[in-house]
Amino acid sequence: MDAKMRGHQQPVQQQQAQQQAGPRKYDGQNGNPLYDPSLGGHYGACQKIALANAAPPPEVFTGTWANVSQGLSGQSQEILNVYWQNQVTKLETEDHDFKMHQLPLARIKKVMKADPEVKMISAEAPILFAKGCDIFITELTMRAWIHAEENKRRTLQRSDIASALAKSDMFDFLIDIVPREEAASNRRGGHGSSAQQPSAAAALPQGAVPQPGVHAQPQMAPSEYGLDPHMAPQGMYPGAVQQAPDPSAAYQYQTQIFDQGMYGYGIPQQPVSGF
Repeated sequence: MDAKMRGHQQPVQQQQAQQQAGPRKYDGQNGNPLYDPSLGGHYGACQKIALANAAPPPEVFTGTWANVSQGLSGQSQEILNVYWQNQVTKLETEDHDFKMHQLPLARIKKVMKADPEVKMISAEAPILFAKGCDIFITELTMRAWIHAEENKRRTLQRSDIASALAKSDMFDFLIDIVPREEAASNRRGGHGSSAQQPSAAAALPQGAVPQPGVHAQPQMAPSEYGLDPHMAPQGMYPGAVQQAPDPSAAYQYQTQIFDQGMYGYGIPQQPVSGF
């Protein structure tokens, strides 16, 4: 029994000793692996440490840090844990050159001043924003690259970024900018045919709905509706062949203007002379 108790206490004591000594450093000293972004970037450095079984335990990231590797598992989770452990350790223990920035401070200040309530900005604020943006872009890129590798691709695509955003609650504010892949595909598939229908209908004049088997008639201006066909202005239809008016056609057109049953009695036919 005593041997079992001692065996159980050893990992606890090691964990307490590690906590007292501070967070693990990936500096290549004291048996710690080296975090070297020059070999494959941040993703390659984190992957190398994770494959060496030197990733921090998941229990380290609790409370505020619980969403560090949210939506990931296995080696992908260890890669993100290594990245965040290294970033936190560097921010807490190392000296920083505040004159060197990954992102331009002028652009960051311009974004900050877009808020009309921001009147003055201290010198330290853009520096913190620059570092925060650097970490944000790097983490999102690593998450998207994990999705690309799962699909056997070597090029980041829009779907990879959308998948990375959907796996963590931290990126919910970007869902409207980069919608989920399923919603985007449904929108592209459902609106393809319907988008063509309004354009075809818009090309037709108002009130001219084509019917099956009926040929469309030439449209006349509103002021020309009561005129005989042979009285239409010359050049009204540039593509039509000018022909001599037919008197019989004019008479038929006049009789068709009036509806025989409009007034309840028929209109007597008038004899036409001269034919």
